[in-house]
Amino acid sequence: MNKNKSVVLIAFYNTKALGVRYLETAMKNAGYSVKTIFFKGFNSQNPRVATDREIELCKEEILEAGPLFVGLSVMSSMYLESVEKLVKELKTLDIPLVFGGAFAAMFPERFLDMGGKFVIRGDGEIPMVKLANAMLDGSDVSANPSLCYKKDGEVVVNEIGDILEEIDGYGLPTINCENACYIENDTLNYGDPQLSAMSYEVIASRGCPFTCSYCCCINLHRMFPKDKKYVRTRSVESVIAELIEAKKQLKKLVFVHFYDEIFPNTPGWIDEFIVQYKKHIGLPFTIWSHPKMVKLDELKKLVSVGLTEVIMGIQSGSPYIRKEIFHRFETQEDIISATKTIRESGVFWASYDFMLQHPFEKIEHLKETYYLVKELAMPLELQLHGLNFLPGTDIVDMAINDGLITREEMDKIMYAPMKDQFDAYWKREDERESRLWYRLTYCLQYKNCRKKCEQYEKDVFKYESEIDAMYEKCKKRSDNRYVYKKGRVVLKSLRMRLFR
Repeated sequence: MNKNKSVVLIAFYNTKALGVRYLETAMKNAGYSVKTIFFKGFNSQNPRVATDREIELCKEEILEAGPLFVGLSVMSSMYLESVEKLVKELKTLDIPLVFGGAFAAMFPERFLDMGGKFVIRGDGEIPMVKLANAMLDGSDVSANPSLCYKKDGEVVVNEIGDILEEIDGYGLPTINCENACYIENDTLNYGDPQLSAMSYEVIASRGCPFTCSYCCCINLHRMFPKDKKYVRTRSVESVIAELIEAKKQLKKLVFVHFYDEIFPNTPGWIDEFIVQYKKHIGLPFTIWSHPKMVKLDELKKLVSVGLTEVIMGIQSGSPYIRKEIFHRFETQEDIISATKTIRESGVFWASYDFMLQHPFEKIEHLKETYYLVKELAMPLELQLHGLNFLPGTDIVDMAINDGLITREEMDKIMYAPMKDQFDAYWKREDERESRLWYRLTYCLQYKNCRKKCEQYEKDVFKYESEIDAMYEKCKKRSDNRYVYKKGRVVLKSLRMRLFR
């Protein structure tokens, strides 16, 4: 039995990897040494499968550490190709593999069959420490909450437990993983790759209150203990303590991105936050919101201390698609009103997400999106992308049950090579009419294109060449706009530092 009180944690395609950083804190607090391997970085435009050299570098680091086990965080199926390739080689090391993360939690059997000794579902901090302690002293783990394993060839899935409702108790994520390395482009660099970033991602809560059919959150909620709160919010004190440390460690830091599905709005939380954020942090920041959660007074308070961008998912301009397919229940009026509120609050930048050109969508639905976007408050940025069918989400069975696709065809889509999956995410429909309405919608985000859009919408086929030309010009402008946006944020950050 390996008595080395050390573990290796692997984060895939994410140098921020908050989940892994929380696990590192938990393991260190329990007296373990931790080596964290950031295995490749995120690249949605040109994702690359792990190379043989990158896998060999990872193996060398694990062998040098001689860990009790290797923990692998698998959050998404979209990079499963690289996970499987790496695991195939790691199995030869005869070191137990422990999987966690959203995707592993929903499909523990898949990862046990792949070569995992254990899968941990739910919050991993307490279960992972308990597992490590048991492995050290050779005690039985069969009844451990949240643990999945095989016994006599059968998969055992224990109920999720060891959950804290007061999530401050988990401590802060490790911001500078001191024994870390980053593997990318066939090279290994020692040190935490996050330290060179200009932005810092923070999560002030856990869990999502909504039931979107294309998202795994509702399925994770269903497996959560019924006697525990699913949506849990950290204290302002905890969040500010994390950001103070981030400012110390990230020397290039210029803005903060709150990655909560919905920015915390429990009574009194924002009022306390704005006082402490202004006093201790003073940097521009971004939040996510929802059409039913936008409140003018709250946004104005946040703008006063640095809120620069609000990102909001709308997903479709069709009430039918939103309600019946995506299980989102906001109305057209809710959406339009929310964008006006965001504009009125003084937020510098508003970004709205749409998922278009998927099997459930007809031309009439795409047109409804176009006409809704015309009603949204300007200025705005549109993030238009496709619909990825992710394993375990409700929309997968909906598509199969509606006869849009067979189970076999769906599996080919969901477990396709990485590049094919990301190409689907940025889908650009080749079908003529769909392409034209998509492009018209995209161009609406540029104010000086709107008159032309109104002319071209009357007969998209007649103006096909004009729509295509306008779209290509707008695509080129998007790069300049991105530079402008980031430049403004950097300048705001400098001013906020100077005048604190």
